[in-house]
Amino acid sequence: MLKIALLTPELSPYARSGELAEATAGLAKYLSRAGHQVAIFLPYYRRPELESLTKRTLEPDLQVPIGSKKLQTTVFKVEIDKYSLYLIDQPKYFHRDYIYGSPKGDYLDNDERFIFFSRAVCEFLASSRMRLDVIHCHNWAAAAAPLFLKAIYQKKANLKKAASLLTIHNFSYQGEFPAESLSLTGLSWNYLNSHQLAFRGKFNFLKAGILFSEVVNTVSLTYRDEVLKHRQDVKSFFSKKNKPLYGLRNGLDIEEWNPATDPLIPANFSASDLSGKRACKRQLIKEFGLQPDESRPLLAVVGYLTRLKGIELIIEAINDILALDCQLVVAGQGNEIYEQALLKLRDIHRGKLGVQLDMSPALFHRVIAGADILLMPSIEEPCGLTLMQAIRYGTVPVARAVGGLRESMELFSPGNNSGHSFAFEHYSESAFLKAVREALLFYDQPEIWKEIITRCLYENHSWTKVIPQYEILYQKAVRLKRRSA
Repeated sequence: MLKIALLTPELSPYARSGELAEATAGLAKYLSRAGHQVAIFLPYYRRPELESLTKRTLEPDLQVPIGSKKLQTTVFKVEIDKYSLYLIDQPKYFHRDYIYGSPKGDYLDNDERFIFFSRAVCEFLASSRMRLDVIHCHNWAAAAAPLFLKAIYQKKANLKKAASLLTIHNFSYQGEFPAESLSLTGLSWNYLNSHQLAFRGKFNFLKAGILFSEVVNTVSLTYRDEVLKHRQDVKSFFSKKNKPLYGLRNGLDIEEWNPATDPLIPANFSASDLSGKRACKRQLIKEFGLQPDESRPLLAVVGYLTRLKGIELIIEAINDILALDCQLVVAGQGNEIYEQALLKLRDIHRGKLGVQLDMSPALFHRVIAGADILLMPSIEEPCGLTLMQAIRYGTVPVARAVGGLRESMELFSPGNNSGHSFAFEHYSESAFLKAVREALLFYDQPEIWKEIITRCLYENHSWTKVIPQYEILYQKAVRLKRRSA
C-alpha cells in the first residue's frame, strides 16, 4: 500500500473546466479501490458542490508565506468514499466564479493564486507531519509543489522520502508568467536561469515541475510522441536533465459512466436493450429546442469551447453539416468569441442547432447519452476522455486521429464488419466533412449502425486497466527519491 497525495486545481464533480477534473476523480477512486491511501488537495472554490459537503476544520490558522507576507489560511477535511479531500481555503484567491478565468480571459493573478496553493499544501503537509510515499501533482497549476518540496521542505522528517510525480494533461498550458512572479515563491533569484526556472525570459511553472519532480508523465503515448517531435520548447525541458517523459492514458470511471445505471440520464440502456438510448435522444431534442424528428441523425459537440478543441472547424463547417439533413447540439463553455458565434448561429439555424453554455456534469451525461454521433475535430487532444465516455454510451465518434483520440478509436471497417469510429487526419474542413459524411452513410443503414453502437457499448476503457501502470510509475519515483536522498 502506498500513501499518495494528489494535488489538483480541478476535481469532478466539485470544480471542473475540462477533462482534468474527471481524470483526477477517477484516479483517486480507483487507487483507493486498489488498496492505496489517497488524499486529494484542492482549492476551496465557492461552488455549491463544495459548500454542500460536510467539512471538518483541520487547521484554522495555517500561515502561508507568499512573497514578503504571510496569509492566514484554513484547511478543511472531507471524507469522500474511500479517500480524503483537503480544501485549501483563501477567499482572496478562490472565491471567484471561475477556476482560471472568465470567458474574457485568464485571471491576471493566476501566478500568485497557484503559487499560494502549492505552498499552502506543502506548508500543511510539513506542519501536519503527514507521511507520504508519493506527492502526485497535476498540470501547471500544481507544478510549483515539487520545486517547494526540494527547495524549502527537503529537511522535514515526514517529507524527506516523499517522491513527487508530475502529470501533464496538456502542454499547451504551461503557466508562463513574468520573471517577477518568482518573488512570490520566496526563493532566491538564482533559480531564475535557463537551466532551472526561466524560459523565454519568464518564470515557467511547468518547467519547474518537470525539473524538480522525480517522474513526469503525460496522458497518452501518442501525445507524448507528438510533443517530443513537434515541441522543441518541451523537448528542451527534458533534455537538460536527461529525464524521460512517460505516456499513460487516463482511464474511465465505468461506474460513474454506465448507461445501464446512470441516474443523470432520462432512460437507461445497454447493448441488449437500446430503447433507452432512443428515449434519451428524444428528450435531448426537446431540451435543446430542436425539431422533433428522431429519424434524423443527432450530432453533438461537448466540452471546453477553445481553438485547440477544434471549435473553429465546427463553426466553419456548421452550415455544411446541417445541410446533410442532421441536427447538432453544442454544450460547454469557453472563449467568449466562440460562445457568441455559436449563439448567433443558433439563431440562424433555429430548430436544427441547439446551444447551451453550460459545463454541468448532468448536462454532459444527457448530451452524450442522447446523441448519435460525437464530433471531436481537435487540433490536439492529449487523452480524449470525452471520446471514451461517448463510446461507453454508444455514441459514435467522428474525430481527428491525434493524441489520445488515435489510441481510443477502433476505426470502422465495413469489409471486416469491425470497429466503431470514424477518423480524419488532416485538420481541414474538407477532411472533417468527409468523415462526417462517411459516418452518416452508415447511419442510414440501421442494421450496420446498430452493430457499430453495440461494439461501442462493449468497449472497456476502465481505470482498472490503468492503475497497475500508475503503480509502476509511483514505485519508480519512490526508488529515484530514495537513491537521491
